[in-house]
Amino acid sequence: MSDAGNGHSPALVTGASGFIGRHLVQALLRQSREVLAFSRRPGALSDLQNPLLQIVQGDLDDPRSYGANLGRDVAVFHLAAVRSRPGSPARLFRQVNEVASVNLARASRRADVRKFVYVSSAVVFGPSFGAPVSEAAGVREAMSGECYVESRISSLLAMNRLAEEGLPLVTLCPTIVFGPDHPAHPNKITSHIRRLLRSRTEVVVAGGVQKRNLVFVDDVIRGILLAERLGNNGEIFILGGEDISHRAFNEMVSTLTGRRPRMCLSVPSWVASTSTRWLDRLSNHDRGSGYESAVKVLMAEWQYSSQKANQVLGYEWTPLRAGLLRTISFIRGEVQ
Repeated sequence: MSDAGNGHSPALVTGASGFIGRHLVQALLRQSREVLAFSRRPGALSDLQNPLLQIVQGDLDDPRSYGANLGRDVAVFHLAAVRSRPGSPARLFRQVNEVASVNLARASRRADVRKFVYVSSAVVFGPSFGAPVSEAAGVREAMSGECYVESRISSLLAMNRLAEEGLPLVTLCPTIVFGPDHPAHPNKITSHIRRLLRSRTEVVVAGGVQKRNLVFVDDVIRGILLAERLGNNGEIFILGGEDISHRAFNEMVSTLTGRRPRMCLSVPSWVASTSTRWLDRLSNHDRGSGYESAVKVLMAEWQYSSQKANQVLGYEWTPLRAGLLRTISFIRGEVQ
């Protein structure tokens, strides 16, 4: 890749066809930067037509598919990962989120890339207990046996060691991201909003009072670009928005769409845990990557503070209500 000649270095984006990756590719192109979009599913990006965009099919497990595109003028944005999804084989979390990701970082250090922007997840700081968690809490021990969280923590610790060896690393940890998505990679929260618009019944676990931090995707993209420019090597930033409970979120969607209050069914925690444990056994899911693990996450609180990103990077987030209105408008436009 050659420099685009506009003061911005060319960018290599892994996981380019993912939910955040697609938005990032479009933002980089709006900066008139040369972008190499690295993806296992290049067809999912075929609708993005731009002379500065090069779409490359590749796999993190194969360094030959990206090695030639690393260089001193390149900024690497590493987003590719196996997401937390019931039924994903436990070995995949370690292979992709840890081994392949660290190999990419090592290759980037050897190639002396300009910047390595690693997009991880706020889950590395663990659940919250009544108050928002910040970067100062440090990486916490994973929820017992939760494969996705464990892989994210192990990868981050290995990345930090490489930063000490010279990798120009800045790490970003978004909270739960939502916003307009694409059929090739539907967003979990946006898909939940679609279900709320279709159904008159909602189901929550243990009352749905557990709070979690939600952030609009455009804010995360701005935070990533700010961190590339202003983040010092080795720094880590949480990129979040507002805290809200499951139940309050559902009620907000109802209010914003002008729909009648729906029936809410609350599943007791012991029922959810017991039933998902048996379901995982019947489905032969690996321990720590099934429905029981997903329920554990639902029953925990995930409140975070983005104060450091605000103070250091000038990061700001869209009010949840405004982000939801934009997402709902996008969803309604799909069926018109």
